[in-house]
Amino acid sequence: MKIGIVGCGWLGLPLAESLVKAGHEVVGSTTREEKLETLSLKGIEPILFHLNPMPEGLNFNRLFQVDLLIINIPPGRKKNTPEFYEEQIKYLKYQLLSSDVKKVIFISSTSYYPNSNKKVTVNTPFDFSNGSTKAVVKGEQQISQIDQSLMILRCGGLMGKDRIPGKWFAGKPTKGADTPVNYIHLEDIIKVVKSSIETWPEDLKRQTLNLVSDHHPTRKEIYGKMAERYSFDLPIWEDPSNISSKVVESSFKDFGLKSPLDY
Repeated sequence: MKIGIVGCGWLGLPLAESLVKAGHEVVGSTTREEKLETLSLKGIEPILFHLNPMPEGLNFNRLFQVDLLIINIPPGRKKNTPEFYEEQIKYLKYQLLSSDVKKVIFISSTSYYPNSNKKVTVNTPFDFSNGSTKAVVKGEQQISQIDQSLMILRCGGLMGKDRIPGKWFAGKPTKGADTPVNYIHLEDIIKVVKSSIETWPEDLKRQTLNLVSDHHPTRKEIYGKMAERYSFDLPIWEDPSNISSKVVESSFKDFGLKSPLDY
């Protein structure tokens, strides 16, 4: 299969490498010209592509001359507004509406859900007043307007490689020791995406899934485990021990996703 990946970064690059090894032809984008050679050396057709928010780059139409497109561009947390991200996804939508792409995977986030202090499912509505991330919601609303068969994967907190839960808080004061967490490891994301590609239902029009471990340790448990494993200081826990949160119900309970404590 010919697969395009918009965004060959922390997730997109190892995902692209894994898909190449599985025999797929992969076209991948980067915003950094110096990274083009890296992609090429890994067997990925490299495309320089920016969304500012309009599409810019060299030969970026190649990204939309594929069977399946994976969109993996999270909203910028600091420099970009939610409206900027919404415009980025809107322009991708326009590109898809005039393309021959048949299937789309949109990597989203469980920050779609409000912090309700209870379990949330794919049917739980967003609530901006209680912590739903506006950019994530608006991005999903835009991509849901495409004609292609669409799978939205709402990923939990990302862990793997340099993303180690609790490391940023080493030796620092923080709250919420007894608050449950929602994590997904890079290896499990890649495993699920590859499986989804291979088992794509013929009649799929729209599907939203929560890609998160079904194990929800507390912040104290996971930070303690990571501090022991990677030799950094424990956080300094302050009150309150519970902070506003949610427990995200996994759509992959029978998929064998590991607990965050097992990595």
